[in-house]
Amino acid sequence: MPDPSSPSDLSAPFAASASGPGAGEAALGKVQGLGDHDRSHSRGKGSGMPLLGQVARWSFRHCRAVLGAVAGLVVLLAGLGLGVGGEWSNGGYTADGTAAQRAESAARHFGAGTPDLVLYLRSGRPVDSPDVAAEGRRLTELAAATPGVGAALSYWNTGRDPLRSSDGRGALLRVDLEGDESQAARTARSLVPSLRAAAPGLDLAVSGPAWVNVTATEQAERDLLRSELFVLPVTFLVLALAFGSFSATIVPAAIGVTAASGALALLAVVTRLLPISVFAVNLSCALGFGLAVDYALFTLARYREERARGLDAEQAVGRAMSTTGRAVVFCALTMAWCMAGLLVFPLGLIRSLAFASLVVVAFCAVGTLFLLPALVAALGGRLDGTRPPRRWPWRRGSGDLSVSPTWRGVAVAVTARPWLWGTAGAALLLGLALPVAGLRPTLTDESILPPTAEARTAAAAIRADFPFAPERQLTVVLPRTDAASRAAELDAYARTLAALPGAARVSTTAGEYAGGRQIAERRTEMALRPGTLVAVFGADPVQSAETGALVDAVRATPAPGPAMVTGAAVHLVDTRRAVTDALPWWTGLTLCGVFIMLLLFTRSLLVALKAGVLGALSIGAALGLMVLLFQHFQLLGPPATGGASTLEITMPLLAAALAFGLCVDYEVFLVSRMAEEWRRTGQNTAAIVFGIEHTGRLFSAAALVVAVSMGALVLSQVSLLVVLGATMAAIVLIDATVVRGVLVPAFMQLAGRANWWSPPTPGRAAPPTAPAPTETHNR
Repeated sequence: MPDPSSPSDLSAPFAASASGPGAGEAALGKVQGLGDHDRSHSRGKGSGMPLLGQVARWSFRHCRAVLGAVAGLVVLLAGLGLGVGGEWSNGGYTADGTAAQRAESAARHFGAGTPDLVLYLRSGRPVDSPDVAAEGRRLTELAAATPGVGAALSYWNTGRDPLRSSDGRGALLRVDLEGDESQAARTARSLVPSLRAAAPGLDLAVSGPAWVNVTATEQAERDLLRSELFVLPVTFLVLALAFGSFSATIVPAAIGVTAASGALALLAVVTRLLPISVFAVNLSCALGFGLAVDYALFTLARYREERARGLDAEQAVGRAMSTTGRAVVFCALTMAWCMAGLLVFPLGLIRSLAFASLVVVAFCAVGTLFLLPALVAALGGRLDGTRPPRRWPWRRGSGDLSVSPTWRGVAVAVTARPWLWGTAGAALLLGLALPVAGLRPTLTDESILPPTAEARTAAAAIRADFPFAPERQLTVVLPRTDAASRAAELDAYARTLAALPGAARVSTTAGEYAGGRQIAERRTEMALRPGTLVAVFGADPVQSAETGALVDAVRATPAPGPAMVTGAAVHLVDTRRAVTDALPWWTGLTLCGVFIMLLLFTRSLLVALKAGVLGALSIGAALGLMVLLFQHFQLLGPPATGGASTLEITMPLLAAALAFGLCVDYEVFLVSRMAEEWRRTGQNTAAIVFGIEHTGRLFSAAALVVAVSMGALVLSQVSLLVVLGATMAAIVLIDATVVRGVLVPAFMQLAGRANWWSPPTPGRAAPPTAPAPTETHNR
């Protein structure tokens, strides 16, 4: 409860409840719109309690059965997960169903798709020397004959100059693997060691998407252990400082561990049916632990508050679930909706992470609703908060976690000058969002790995030693053009392509072209089937605007027959367009769905609209921070491929959904406390101050837990996880302070009684009119 000694011009609503039961009942009796909390005191042993309260009381009474069932479920899922083994994938970075993807499939029929493995082989002698050439051809044939390999092309079996290093002592072996990205990674794990053993006379370095996937998967699994060893003790410390009780700390932590481990075990089973990214492991643990602790933290704090009001343990847990538990359900639904909206993007990585998030959110909500009451019953009076808590030097006023004199002071200051504080908070978020205008998305490459990873060092060596980097190649597939019979047309087409701005070299079966002319001739042999390929090497980095323009120009150039274009730059162009096309759908679905859920929860049109606006500001701030830190300041270093700094295209999408979901979660918890006080008193400013005062300390603790849980991803050696973790940790702390502490009370103070207006619904009586306000600042 508020500190009675705190000076305030809003003391009337609090004085009634603090002056004794008689005064409180008299005040409550005057309110026609009596809230659920007030009605529950007159219902005896909980008759008529909402469903969530009844479920909680059932779990409380059957705590041993519930705890045993939960433990058995987790053990079962863990056993299944370990038994079947997780077949985690590490792909899905490019859009599905694009023209580039169709061209990629066509190129594979010619053995010239984007290589899954790029092997750089070096010798102390020229690669054209007889013994080196013989060993190179033998290694190429060995790779081509390996099960799971679709094609193997090297300098020794094609004679193409772009596959030979500038000094003539190195050559490339490009291997195309069969199956999806997971199958390709499994093949690469066995193929690379066998090739190393078969070529003792050659120095072999490996790169390519499949080897990047193998390395990233192994690194992510190692990072998971490191991050969890950091998260668990720090979370225990935060909760211990918040509750002042070790027993109370156990409950949120136990629910967090149960939810995260259960979700992870279930996902390991699901990997046998659906492609689930290996990064879902890290995200599930971080998000699952943070959300579950948050939900349990708010619910347990409400339980202790109800115990302090005189309810017995069973009634208190039922009451906490009837109020805060309802907020937990809506929070879980809104977070699930935000993540489900990501399914509209045709990106396998985003879809798998969205699915993983849905599983995690479900475990968090169910764990809070069923497991928390059972843990409360099992731990007994040690959770009640009726014992005097440890007095920390920095904690002043009430020891009750649900009351914060500091946050009350903030709320009073903001509601006294809402225009000033609201403008300052909005300006801060808008300023953080400004860098979003400079966002340059790109596709994932070996840059996500540590600088010492083989896939990254090998790629850097290839760029340094070869005149044309493999990722700069555009492959034009001409499936119906015969290179021998239409040699003149093909020659004219190659000359046109070589003259395009940004084209450094063009290679065909007839020779090499540069600057609009043929610079080397090659004898054309009669093909066994129609169709040929043309390789165009760009002069600029893949993510540059010049290469994007080159892709459009190649596609627009008339070809001697139907033509399709593929390559890393083409996939980037098509993926950007696919994401741009899907973005309005995601935005509309997310905002409309969350608006409807908040309207059902709060029954306030303005509060629901306000949540959408503030959520959009939070998204802008999150993306702005990401661009500022990792693209502008290049905290992870410059891009490995050169050129302007960029951001991997999936991370802004995932960060936007997570930021919006977490911000709406906090909005639900805050507004639910404000709405209770509004129904009790009808005083807008008093409701605002009450809500901030009774949730501010909880928000601080909850935000720290989520920031620690998500921020632990910064310890990863995979840059994707570092970007996501740092961004989410920062935005959660900003939301818990600037948005909840400043913008929400400022907006609601300016809106006044309009906050609580809702359009009448057919078939439902209009909400009861709250008593006339007595506060001077109520607007």
